[in-house]
Amino acid sequence: MKKSLIILSLLLAAFCNVRAEWANIGYSSSDQIDVNGGAFGQAGTYTVGAVFTKSMLSSYKDCQIVGVRVAAAMDLGRTRSFIYDASGDAPVVVREQNQRLYSGWNEIMFNGDPYVITGEESLFFGFDYTETAEMVSADQGGLCGVGNDTNGAFYLLQNNTLYAITGIGQLCVQLIIDVTSLPQYDLDVADFVYGFRYKTPGEPIEGYAIFRNVGKSAVTKYRWGFQIDNAEPTYYDVELESGKSVGVGATDFVDLGMSLPSDITIGSHQIRLFIDQVEGAAMAENSRNDERTATVLVYDKDNTVQREKTYFEIYTDQGSPYSSMLNDAIAVVQKYYPQMQVVNVHRPETSLAIDEAAYLHQLYAYDHPTFTSNRSYFPGEPNIAYDMNDYLQYGTDMSASIIESIVVQDMASVSFGTIALEKEYNADTRELTIKATGSLSPDAEKLYGDLALTLMVVENGVKGEQLVFNAGTGRTQTNQNYTHNGVLRAYMTAPTGDAIDVINDAYSLERTMTLNTTWNAENISVVALLTKYADTITSENVIDMDVINCNSINISNASGIESTNLPQPLQQERKYNLQGQRVNDSFRGIVISGGKKVIMK
Repeated sequence: MKKSLIILSLLLAAFCNVRAEWANIGYSSSDQIDVNGGAFGQAGTYTVGAVFTKSMLSSYKDCQIVGVRVAAAMDLGRTRSFIYDASGDAPVVVREQNQRLYSGWNEIMFNGDPYVITGEESLFFGFDYTETAEMVSADQGGLCGVGNDTNGAFYLLQNNTLYAITGIGQLCVQLIIDVTSLPQYDLDVADFVYGFRYKTPGEPIEGYAIFRNVGKSAVTKYRWGFQIDNAEPTYYDVELESGKSVGVGATDFVDLGMSLPSDITIGSHQIRLFIDQVEGAAMAENSRNDERTATVLVYDKDNTVQREKTYFEIYTDQGSPYSSMLNDAIAVVQKYYPQMQVVNVHRPETSLAIDEAAYLHQLYAYDHPTFTSNRSYFPGEPNIAYDMNDYLQYGTDMSASIIESIVVQDMASVSFGTIALEKEYNADTRELTIKATGSLSPDAEKLYGDLALTLMVVENGVKGEQLVFNAGTGRTQTNQNYTHNGVLRAYMTAPTGDAIDVINDAYSLERTMTLNTTWNAENISVVALLTKYADTITSENVIDMDVINCNSINISNASGIESTNLPQPLQQERKYNLQGQRVNDSFRGIVISGGKKVIMK
């Protein structure tokens, strides 16, 4: 969850040609084991495994999964191995088999009942691991890991929720797949990480590509290409050393090591990375996923402006006790960072929801509560929104330290336009007029095209129901008089923003509305967002709709822009046990550190 650019090896590895046309596919590499004896540090039974996403499985569409392979550090007795469909809200078992697990690699077959990959699902696969009191006492568990911690490569399933685990690398679990129908030679562009999409001319592309062998034969050479807009591609030949190859299901990592042209024009550009040839031949006709494209915005570093506020949009739910926990953590961070503008968008069909904001939940909220920061995408993350549900139960202090790192990062992000707000309010008629003005960087229209301004009416101190945890009983209960802050009440513009007219790099927009009589005007503010203009926002263009800048004004106080000097940060990188208590480096077991669950051995 921590916002830092992490090289994520999202890719499959491992080939063991046990039977013709069968391959062992997983994050782990062949039969290699680097960590032998990983442990949770607490006795109990744990459902552990790895997750393959839809994009990782789509190249195996129509192939059959005939079994799983599991590595154990010791004899674990008879236990369940499984595959879950993890595409929905809660993982659902689609195949399982009970079999004894011995020390080393074990092959568990589904007894003639293979699972056929549709190409539309995500799968969680692994086994039930029982850690005994004797293992805990001996500080020697039964888990095996390989390589570095990798996103997706080690998960714990508890209460229908998947929790990422780090500390022993990639869990040694694999799928046994019948690859008969695949092309002889085929590579996927399995990952393409190019850093942040805002770049300057000549800036290096600090990223990497990972290519996955999804064919039936090992690959010793291939050619990939890189293209900017419609320019001639640049090709790169890769030929592995004698005796080495990229096996079936295995991956090859390539450091991009290139830069944008120093004379590239300011504005939006498409970059494309693709596989051109494998083993000297063009890609097979039925090849999938052999290219990735992305948009980069090239700007002049001298044509930026300071960000006034960083915009936190929370997709909250009165029926989730985690929402109140997130509110507590957000409030702590706001004390240190008043430039953090928070708006709570309530889940549709709850009492504080507004119909006009339902589209935000469809675009961003894959869970509740989640939040976006400037609605911007961080490289390598699976979603634009962040989900804190894994960590909120471990205490406000820890959650606040995670959120703080996001605030610090996004306050420093580049901006290309200012927002100044003025208000006129008649307390008798409750008529409110907001005038927004601003100046734009010379690069703004080149980067975004048409621009838009969104004006939102937000209220603090709103009383309403909220499901909360009762610390005394350990159960949830409904607080009928909960105080909700930052509640989105209405839009003064279109929800996606009104187009603004730009004249000489400046704009002005004025809107008027009458406040609802049930709202407390003393607690009302108007939040303004400057964004790219779009008639509609969909999953296809949502990544382009990050917030260029944000500002707000209180109806009861028309004070200007607050200082953007950051105060001393909260203490970060603390470690907490599963009860939310701080621990030191001598602790053994599962801890929360930097927004991740880590096994400390």
